[in-house]
Order: sequence, then C-alpha cells, then structure tokens
Amino acid sequence: MPLRLINKYKIPLIFVSLVVLSFFFAKYHQETIQETENYYPPATSRKPQNDQKNKTERAAKISEAIRSTLENTKGNYSIYIKDLKNDQSFEYRSSEIFPSASIYKLAIMYKTFDALEKGEVEKDEALSLKQDANTPQTSRTVAETLRLMITISDNDSAIALAEKFGWANIEKFLIDVGIENFKLAVQTESTPQSTAQILERIYLGQAVSKQASSEMKKLLLSQTVNDRIPKYLPQNIKVAHKTGELETLRHDAGIVYGKKSDYIFVFFSDTPNPEDAAETIASLAKQIFEILEK
Repeated sequence: MPLRLINKYKIPLIFVSLVVLSFFFAKYHQETIQETENYYPPATSRKPQNDQKNKTERAAKISEAIRSTLENTKGNYSIYIKDLKNDQSFEYRSSEIFPSASIYKLAIMYKTFDALEKGEVEKDEALSLKQDANTPQTSRTVAETLRLMITISDNDSAIALAEKFGWANIEKFLIDVGIENFKLAVQTESTPQSTAQILERIYLGQAVSKQASSEMKKLLLSQTVNDRIPKYLPQNIKVAHKTGELETLRHDAGIVYGKKSDYIFVFFSDTPNPEDAAETIASLAKQIFEILEK
C-alpha cells in the first residue's frame, strides 16, 4: 500500500484496533469474574457454618464452666440457661423438681396480671393481710402488694394475692397456658425449665400481653436482693430476676440484658452450705456473662 494511503487511514485503523482489543479484554474480564464467583462461595453460604461453629464453641465453654463450678461442691444443683439472641439452651438437670422457695412468687405475679387484664381485679383494690392475734389488721392495694412481693420478696403480700385467686387455681392457670411442673396447690415446687418458661414469655412480651409483660419486667428489674446473679456483673448490666431462699435452698432466676446477648439464667440449689451456694450462683453467672458477651 502506498505511503500516502497508509497515512490517510492510519487514525481509523488505530481506532478499529482499539475497539477490537477492548472487546476481547471485556470478554476475558467477564469470564474471569464468573470463574472467581464460581470458585469462592458467597458470604451467605459461609455464615451458617460460622454460626454453627460459634454455637459449638459456646456450648463447650459453658458446659466446662458448669462442670468446673460444681466439681467440688456438695449438694443438689439444677441449671437452665438460654441465649435468647441465638436461641441456644444449656442445661444441667434442668427438669429436676425442687422446693421453689420464693420463686413461686413469679407464678402469683403472672396470674395477678392475667386477672388485671381480664378486669377480675383492679390495681387500687385493697387486699387484707392476715396478721396474728396481737397485730392490727392491715391492707394494701394490689399494685403495692405486687411490688413488695417481688422487690423485697414480702411473704404476707404473696399469701394475700395467692389466697385472693386460690393456690390451686394459680397452678391450673399455669397448666392452661402451657407451663407444667410448677406446683402450688399442695406445696410450692418447680423446675428451672418451668421457671424459665415464665421468664422467656416476659422477655418476648407474651406473658398475658405486651403491656403486662413490660410491667412484670419492671418489677423484676427493681429486685433488691442482688447477692447472686448480678453480684459480679458490670453495674450497667440490667438483670430482671427473682431470688428464692429457705433453709438449705438458694435459688435465683432472671433475664440478663447484656451488650451483645440477652439470656435467661436459672440456678436452683439445695445444699448443706446455702451461703456458699449463693456465691456459686454469682460466680457461674459471671462466667456465663463473659462467655456470651465474647
């Protein structure tokens, strides 16, 4: 081709060459991307495997914490823990029936809010408290009776409410809503599992209603006996709980609102050294908190 013709078509030829090269480069780049996407699994397929691994590790650590805590202790223990964010439970003889001590007051609280919701009783209604022959008759409102029963574990308040509705009726109410192994008719007994059911319903807003659940939670957050679950937890961590103690019994049952995980912690104990058992509960509660928060 003459030189002048080459010069004439030089620029068009360069342009065409660039277009052709761009086409082949784009095709190669697309194939490379497809190969990369096929080779590396998407993030969603890796996440369940990571979640399962984390759950397995948590279960192992919590099992070891329970084992090492109870290893050299004397007595009878029963534990139920549930990580509410990950729907994962950890149990140690959690279906064993114990004398419930003041844990039975959770059942009375539940029934009382059901009665309030149905209009069977009013918060400002006065309840007579039974006293001995040398003590003048006194009365409290239902609202005040509820508050004292939970926050300072007042027994007179609990009895007044229980007799208002009937011990057997409260037990039947629990069975009707699907909570078994919580006994009140003959003697007060329960298991960590059945106790945890009440707490989980409160947490989920399913104990009677969202409003009732919220009010129950507020009462439990106002608990003044804090020598067990909350004892070694950070001060800014909220614990909605109810303790129980009677002779050799030391119990605590609550919802711990952590920074990364909310969980239910129920610990029943019947030991020859109940004060040591209270410390055992506090120690294990701290270990569980640290495991779930990490």
